[in-house]
Amino acid sequence: MTTIAPSERGFSKVPVIFSLSIAAIVVSLFIYFSPLPQMVRESLMQRVTSAHYEILCPRGALPQEAMTEFARKREPLFAALNKKIGDADSMAEIRVIFDPNFPEPPGGESDHPSYSVTGTTIRTKLDGTTPQLPAEADEEGLLYAAWGKPGSAQLARWTAIWLLGEWRDTEIGTAAAQVEQRLGHQKVENLLENPGGESSSPDDLTLLGAAWISENVEFGGTEAVRKLYAAKMSHPDVAEVAKALGTTPLELDRRWQLWMYAYLAGMPSMPHDSGMPMDMPMAGNH
Repeated sequence: MTTIAPSERGFSKVPVIFSLSIAAIVVSLFIYFSPLPQMVRESLMQRVTSAHYEILCPRGALPQEAMTEFARKREPLFAALNKKIGDADSMAEIRVIFDPNFPEPPGGESDHPSYSVTGTTIRTKLDGTTPQLPAEADEEGLLYAAWGKPGSAQLARWTAIWLLGEWRDTEIGTAAAQVEQRLGHQKVENLLENPGGESSSPDDLTLLGAAWISENVEFGGTEAVRKLYAAKMSHPDVAEVAKALGTTPLELDRRWQLWMYAYLAGMPSMPHDSGMPMDMPMAGNH
C-alpha cells in the first residue's frame, strides 16, 4: 500500500483552499457592489407619500409626522420649480430616501453635494430628527423627469441651481456679481474647465456656472438651456458648448460679459482691479 507523506497531503489541499478563497472574494464583491441589498433594505423602510413625493427612511429613524411634514412643505417647491420649466411634468414623483449611513462629502468639500440623485430618486444623509435636503436636489430630480437624463452632471447641477434662482438666500445674479468683484471676470472657458487654484473655490465656480445658465435663459430662453442639459458632454468645454448652442466661443463670452456687466453696474462699488474689461464689445458688435 502506498503511503502519502504528510507534506504531500498538505500540498494537495492548497489548490482547494485557493479556489475557496477566490470564490469567497467573488461572492463578497458581488454582494458589496450589487444593488440588491440596497433595494431590499429600502423596500423595508417606513414611508409616507404626497402628491409629488415619496419619503423613506429606516424604521424608527424619524417620526411619521416629521416625514409627512417634510413632504407637505416640499409640495409648494415642486409647484414653483415645475412652473419655471413650463409645467413640463406635473405628474412626476420625487423619491427622497433619508439614510443615516449615507457617506459624508469627501474631504469635507463644501461644494460636494450632500446628496446623490439617480433619476428621480434622491438619497441623502439623515442627521438628527429633522429631515434636511437642499432644494436643488429636488430640481435635479424634476429636471430628469421633465427633460430626461442629463448629458453632463456638471451642467445638470448648474441648471438645478439656476432653477432655484438663488444662492444661499441671495439672487443668483447678485451673488455672482459679488464673486466677480472679488475675483475679476471669469471667462466661460474657465467656468467649464473648473481650474480652481488659489483665486477661486469650487463654490465660486459653481455659483458662476449657475449664473451663466441664467444668462443663457435670458439670451436664448429655456430651450437653450434644455439643449445644454441634453448635450452629451462628460467634460464640457467651450467648443462643445458653443456647438450645442449653435454659436461661437467668442459670442458665448461676449454675452456672458454683457450680462455680468449689467449686474456689476448696479453694485454699490466695484474695485478697480475687478478684471472687467473697459472696452468690452457691446451688443451688435462682432
